[in-house]
Amino acid sequence: MAGAEAIPIPPDENRGGQILAICGVLVGVSLILVALRIWVRLRLVRQIGADDWSIIAAMATMLVEFIVIIFEVSYGGGRHVQYIDPPSNVVTGLHLNFVTQPLCLIGLCLTKVSVGLFLLRLTPSPNFRRFIIATIIFTILSATGNFLTVFFQCRPLALVWDSSVPGICIPPSHLKFAAFFNSSVSVLTDVVFALLPIPMLWNVQLNWRVKLAVGGILSVGVFAAIAAIVKITFLTNYGKHGDFLYDSSDITIWTTVEICTAIMAANIPCLKPLFRTLFDGTSAAQRYGSNYKGYIRNPGDSKHKPSSHVGTGTGQFEMYNNRTNYTSDVRAVGLSSTGSEESILKGVRSDGGITKTTAVFVSSESEHGDPNRP
Repeated sequence: MAGAEAIPIPPDENRGGQILAICGVLVGVSLILVALRIWVRLRLVRQIGADDWSIIAAMATMLVEFIVIIFEVSYGGGRHVQYIDPPSNVVTGLHLNFVTQPLCLIGLCLTKVSVGLFLLRLTPSPNFRRFIIATIIFTILSATGNFLTVFFQCRPLALVWDSSVPGICIPPSHLKFAAFFNSSVSVLTDVVFALLPIPMLWNVQLNWRVKLAVGGILSVGVFAAIAAIVKITFLTNYGKHGDFLYDSSDITIWTTVEICTAIMAANIPCLKPLFRTLFDGTSAAQRYGSNYKGYIRNPGDSKHKPSSHVGTGTGQFEMYNNRTNYTSDVRAVGLSSTGSEESILKGVRSDGGITKTTAVFVSSESEHGDPNRP
């Protein structure tokens, strides 16, 4: 029979189960780590900050996104359009797929903001602080641009998921360029936040083994950048055959991998007080008294020497506040109404008053263990 060859029908391949399994595991693990982080902040550290609220909001967004993915799969997500029955499910599935896009943008932005706010706790350097703040602002502006692109790609917006609606859309080539650009910016900010702890710790007085350990923990976020790069490779084929619910499978998976990996990386450094409690067998309150608040460690250790650097090699490295100072001969430690750690030092001024300073103790863990032990 003469004429053009018919386009072969693809096999009935259903990737819905794969999407749900991978995304479900990642969201579940992320939720556990966020829950542990908040438990540490409330029970051990007894202080919750802006970075914690940001990561909570990011996790809540990802939970909503996963619920939407579940419904999307039930309407044909991960299947070729030829096998979706009834055909009206395609429109509903595409609509749900669209809903996940702004949710992912919000979740990723909140996660990066949380990481940036956490890094602000670590550095007393004005230059690093300005750079981190600038990166946070850049991340928010980039996410806002992505958000506007998503919502103004078609007029009316319903044309995105229902081709029967009359209207006009941005040319696909322009949308693909915007997707590549936005993903590249995402990779850049992932790499910046993942590698920034390295120069931050470079001049800190810690032994190299502790520096590598701390830098390695804080740099786990580089895996989020790798996931974003992998996601970019799947953008070239998205919508190539007009089979969007199937073509978006890998993008859905790797977008979730990117965000959840970033959430995990943001939480791991915050769990050190929990690890110390588990390994030592005692809580912070038991070790330092019921009035313990914050990340202060060994406030009465006479081995601590005044230093303008973070850490000495005899204490324990704690990642909490943005001011660093060492004081010796500390008698008492409390928490002021503003949330800062206050130390009352030995010594009386010539006028008979008591010298009082505000200090945050940040020290490194020695290879010999607890400095209070002989």
